[in-house]
Formats: sequence, C-alpha cells, structure tokens
Amino acid sequence: LAGGMLLLSGCTTADGKSAGSAPPPAPAITVSAATAVEQPLTRYIRATGSLMAEEQAEVAAEVAGRIVQTPVERGTVVAEGVTLIRVSPAETEAQVREAEANAAQIAARLGLTPGTTLDVAAVPEVQTARASFQLAENEFNRIRALLDQRVVSQSEFDQRRTQMEAARQQYESARNGALQQYQGLQAARARVALAQKALADTVVRAPFSGVVA
Repeated sequence: LAGGMLLLSGCTTADGKSAGSAPPPAPAITVSAATAVEQPLTRYIRATGSLMAEEQAEVAAEVAGRIVQTPVERGTVVAEGVTLIRVSPAETEAQVREAEANAAQIAARLGLTPGTTLDVAAVPEVQTARASFQLAENEFNRIRALLDQRVVSQSEFDQRRTQMEAARQQYESARNGALQQYQGLQAARARVALAQKALADTVVRAPFSGVVA
C-alpha cells in the first residue's frame, strides 16, 4: 500500500506539470460601485411592410364648375385649412346677389330692418288698411246716430255699413298678407344661406394637416 502511494505522487501530466500542483491565481479585476438609475429603454422592431396614414380623406368640390386654381401638388405637406382647389365663383356669386336682393325686397315691404322681428301692426300696408277701416267705422257710427234721429235715409246707412265691412275685410286681408310675406321672407333667407354655402364650397380646403397624395 505504501509503494502504491509513492507511485501515485510521482506521476506527472502530459504537459510535464505535476498532477498535484495548484492552478495559477486569476488576475485581479478593478471594479467601481455605481448608483442604480431607473430609465426607459428604447426598443426597436425591425419589420417589412407598407406604411398607412393614420387619417386619410378624399376631398372634392361640392359644387359643379370650372376649376380655376390648384395651388398645391402631390407630395406637398399642408396644414389644416389650406386651400387645395378653387372653383370659379362667378355663378354662385350671382346666385348670392339674387337671393339677397329678393330677401331685401320682401323685408322692405314688411318694414323690417336687419335684426328686427315682425310686428304685423307696423307693416305699412297693414297700417294703411287699418286707417281706412277706422275711418269707415267712424263714419258708420256717425251715420247710425243720424239714422236714429231720422236725419239720413236707410239706404245711406246701408251704404256706409257696406263700406265699413269692405274696409274691415281689406284690413284683415292686409294682416294675412303680411304674415304670408313674412313666411316668404323666411324662405328667401334660407335661399340666401344656401347660396352663401355654395359660394363657400367653391374653395376646397384641407380637412386636417398632412401630405397631399
């Protein structure tokens, strides 16, 4: 047993080093302490595909006409509200003037000024008819008193009563006519608004900021 132990201790490795020798120590590494800091990490994803716009819209003029200006071209970066297309406004401007003239004419007949509301009693035609009715009514009351005194004849009394009734009907007709004209004014103002919208639609603007494709 003792001879076997001596034999083992006398063995060497293939590179000539003793099997029982210790490995050389590792070189020292210099380290320094650092404070831990929390910060976001930027991540990148590599992919192949097609880019799609977050928002896209097809724009076109809402009125028919001749295009007179296209101030931007494909690929142009535009801001919201920038003019893209202009359509000739000649026809729509004429429509606006015509509609405004019709509305102004009706308003003048009703005695209305901008910002005022309808007062049937203040309409010139109604005032004239009302004055005629009041005059006929006063004349009838005078004749009726004279008839009671037997100063005038029954035929003259009947004639004055007929005139008063005719004046009353004209007064009521004038009131109704004023109301109908006011409805016509409302319709004329609606046509003005439509014509103004059509005029505004001759200019096509960018609905949002982006690139013209």
